[in-house]
Amino acid sequence: MTSNRKRTSNRNNAQKSTGPQSKLGRQKSSRNALRYGLAVAIGSDPAFSHDIETLAIAVEHAATGQAVGEFARQVAEAELDILRIRKIKASQFVSVVDNPDSRFEAYVELNKNLAKLERYERRALSRRKRALRAINSCGRTIATKKTASDNHA
Repeated sequence: MTSNRKRTSNRNNAQKSTGPQSKLGRQKSSRNALRYGLAVAIGSDPAFSHDIETLAIAVEHAATGQAVGEFARQVAEAELDILRIRKIKASQFVSVVDNPDSRFEAYVELNKNLAKLERYERRALSRRKRALRAINSCGRTIATKKTASDNHA
């Protein structure tokens, strides 16, 4: 059972950490998830539906045995998310590194942005791994090729 002292402390801490206080701060934080468009599930974006279905069919065909439709779709969505994230990271990297006028501040900002994108990439890698494990646990195996870039996450 939680003591009164701990309960009071928790309540006080919770009131201190209520997020941004100013109107400008609340507006800025409300747009954080939309900055790269990566917080939205790729499966709900009609622009990617054809690519998801094509990749899901390829994954399903690679799995021998029973149908693995939903798991194949999850693998496809995660894989396309990973590609999308890496494309954004590469474009940001190139825009700073290839610019001879880039200053130290640009590299600092690049580092911050890449760290933020890393969260999305790790999440997508985890989703892909979970779906592949689900397929494999059903008695089917898929030949997966792990790339060197997958090892850092």
